[in-house]
Amino acid sequence: MDRETEAVIAIVDDDDDVGEVLRGLLEIVGYQVVTYKSGQAFLDDAQLADVACLVVDQNMPEMTGLELLKRLKAMGNATPSLLITGDRDDEVTRQALALGVMKVLEKPMATSELLSFISFSVG
Repeated sequence: MDRETEAVIAIVDDDDDVGEVLRGLLEIVGYQVVTYKSGQAFLDDAQLADVACLVVDQNMPEMTGLELLKRLKAMGNATPSLLITGDRDDEVTRQALALGVMKVLEKPMATSELLSFISFSVG
């Protein structure tokens, strides 16, 4: 097995449809994928050492994507992260980049951009 197929990609999105579409796409190209419906579920259940990269939705109830990323940074976690959002917001993008997020993509996102990010992240 090569590095890409061993890589675990974590998706945090409260929308079941988005999570399942992303899971299906990434599994087809050979990645192991774990989905979480909230930032808290990710924090409670994820094996952080096993996560090669993280795809996080910004607009979730209870804990936004930025809030999750801030908590991870405070814990010293530097997992390569991609923030996805349905609403273009320059302030969210600025904050995300300041937190070390590698990319912010708007929904619907291009498959090629998502796969390029993941390939680069697990490189």
